[in-house]
Amino acid sequence: MESEAGVVESLGSEAAIVRPSRADSESGLARVLEVERYGAEDSARVVVHASREVPFRLGTFEPGGPSPRVFVDLLDSTLEGPIEHRLSGLVRRVRLNRAGEDGVRVVLDLARPANPRVFYLLEPFRLVIDVSAARADDPVASGRRRVERVVLDPGHGGHDPGAIGPSGLREKDVTLDIAHRTAPILARELGVTTLLTRDGDTSLPLHERIARANGFNADLFISIHCNASEERGGKGVMTFVFDAAREEVAERIAERENAASRAAAAELLDVLRRASALPNQEASLHFAGLLQRAAMSSLRSGYPDIPNGGVKRAGFYVLAGARMPAVLFETSFISTERGEARFGTEEFRQRLADAIVNAIRAYRAGI
Repeated sequence: MESEAGVVESLGSEAAIVRPSRADSESGLARVLEVERYGAEDSARVVVHASREVPFRLGTFEPGGPSPRVFVDLLDSTLEGPIEHRLSGLVRRVRLNRAGEDGVRVVLDLARPANPRVFYLLEPFRLVIDVSAARADDPVASGRRRVERVVLDPGHGGHDPGAIGPSGLREKDVTLDIAHRTAPILARELGVTTLLTRDGDTSLPLHERIARANGFNADLFISIHCNASEERGGKGVMTFVFDAAREEVAERIAERENAASRAAAAELLDVLRRASALPNQEASLHFAGLLQRAAMSSLRSGYPDIPNGGVKRAGFYVLAGARMPAVLFETSFISTERGEARFGTEEFRQRLADAIVNAIRAYRAGI
């Protein structure tokens, strides 16, 4: 039986076959190119790169084996030779073998039972296998939320400079500086442990950023960016959550941040939405509202002309698969002369860092 949904979460002996929209557009077998693994104690992410889109199905082995295992079959695919990777934590081992004449089976040997979720990203095609164990939340006081671990994700980095201002100021440098300003304040004032997805000028795939946050058991994920516009008047602060709503401005920004077409982002959103695989949506929206208000409050006294772009929804790859409330913070536009000049000052960057801290403070307090 075929499924219209591009995400499989429930397991059974008869797993549904999922077909990406362009899976049948090319003839011949797809080649498995690379396997990335991100393991942690309570979660793991395995990313399988293939030469083109392929159908897939998820299932489990019959009980009674040596350990819990899940598998994903990539149909119409081939593998040059068996692959095996040892991991630590929830996933003990990842194995790839041929499955019949025209398929590849990916097997995850688990340390204990866990919930799997499989989805795909396009341009290029990547099959993402997430597994997670149930998380035991510590009891908190009435009205307060648990915020002990936060992941800050400075956008871009390494060979990817991000948006560039008229005089050459690079987004990747600004976002890293804002994160470096935010982390010590969170530790000193809130006692929050912070992980930076990158702590220097390094390249990091989008799917690895949220994998690091999941492995860290983060309570919040904030991806920090500077906006850009082809229009000379582009300006304003915006905060995004991962959602299937269609807005022209949001789709353009997602297209740039994903380095993929709007159609690819729309397909990811569509399959996740139809599979009801958008956890923490209300919490993400709530935190986005707090962050947006905190940013406008922090900037208002010194920069009253910066518009409030509000909270928006779009299909950002970096937010896909988050186990915690997650937002993407477009701090302002760096693509204009005035915006670049502001980002070049320590004061402006510090105000943005203070806004992130204040939003986390309010969220934890139950506001």
